[in-house]
Amino acid sequence: MDWIEENLENPLSLEKVSQRSGYSKWHLQRMFKKETGHSLGQYIRNRKLTEIALKLKESNEPILYLAERYGFESQQTLTRTFKNYFSVPPHRFRVACSGGEGKYIHPLNH
Repeated sequence: MDWIEENLENPLSLEKVSQRSGYSKWHLQRMFKKETGHSLGQYIRNRKLTEIALKLKESNEPILYLAERYGFESQQTLTRTFKNYFSVPPHRFRVACSGGEGKYIHPLNH
């Protein structure tokens, strides 16, 4: 978990995380889901979105920069994923600067 948190700005494929953990990707996915209630991919994506939401509130970093920083293919991909999760696109989230906190997924204690 700590390694995932330290590497949120890097591409985190299932293969990379499973190699780091020393478990097969299938076993890691089962264990992760059992322990956390989240799929590994879902957890990583939602943690990245939470970090982006916090950056939108705390800084003036361009949305394109945040998309690239957190490994989204494009600003459009980030916007679509962000809107699906927070029900509002990133630029509107930044302007409103309220709501969405209930969707944040903070690092899990282990």
